[in-house]
Amino acid sequence: MRSEGFSFVEMAVAMTISLCVTAGAFMLMTPGRGVADSRSESADMQQRIRVAADTLAAGLAAAGAGASGGIDPGPLTDRQAAILPYRAGAVAPDPPGSYRTDTITILSVPAGAATPSGTTYWLKTDDVAASYQLMAGDTASGVDVPVVDHIVALAFEYFGDPQPPLMRRPLSDPVGPWTTYGPKPAAAASPPFGPGENCVFAIDAASTPQPRLASLGSASDSLARLTSSMLSDGPWCPSDAAPGRWDADLLRIRTVAVRMRVQSALSSLRGPAGALFAHGGTSRGGHQWVPDHEIRFQVSPRNLNLTR
Repeated sequence: MRSEGFSFVEMAVAMTISLCVTAGAFMLMTPGRGVADSRSESADMQQRIRVAADTLAAGLAAAGAGASGGIDPGPLTDRQAAILPYRAGAVAPDPPGSYRTDTITILSVPAGAATPSGTTYWLKTDDVAASYQLMAGDTASGVDVPVVDHIVALAFEYFGDPQPPLMRRPLSDPVGPWTTYGPKPAAAASPPFGPGENCVFAIDAASTPQPRLASLGSASDSLARLTSSMLSDGPWCPSDAAPGRWDADLLRIRTVAVRMRVQSALSSLRGPAGALFAHGGTSRGGHQWVPDHEIRFQVSPRNLNLTR
């Protein structure tokens, strides 16, 4: 170094080199920050979808629980359907015969109670507000509450007993269960049905109750897939004219398959809409993308499978 110090040109060159090195360091740090943000958001997404899946699994596992005592104990499917593919309840129910792939009502009899109650789970979508939520509604009060945010897809699929309900015991027997599943026919006429008939059984020429539901396979077959048409075309229980009637094939349900998808809460971590993103975001760099997470699972409620 000269005794008079650095020249102005030397100082300018040194400062330029320092700025270039600093800028390069910051450029190297930017992708690392994006990766850190994406990992944190991915963990949050996994937590959200876990909570949603656990909530649905717990609700489905309790489906069909009947009264534990009284004059008619046993699973709810001895009397009525425990799973409905639409919104049911006292407030704003869907009309009879409805079928919604993103909605399910689960019924059971709470411990110590005599009548069933339930919860409707459904997907709330608001594209204007960019709000997507898994909702839960009480069938008695009709009050809906959000369960998890940023759920962008929800679909239910049903699998059921290939065999129609059959009589186990004569109607004259004082103690049931009288059927493999479904309500017991009344010994006396109960309009619009005659003696020994109801929505799932009809009397043949020999005055023997026979199933109204079609066979979907042999008893040894695996569960049959229940389509939307099967679950919305009748026969209707408790009767064709009942305001809250439901399709008798709903009594067949033994397993429910669930598909659910969650997206990043940050649009800056979502790329263009497509296979990876249900709703596009603002990110254009792959290192900052957090694709939607999807989960699929099945639940076979114990109370719906006691006879299998």
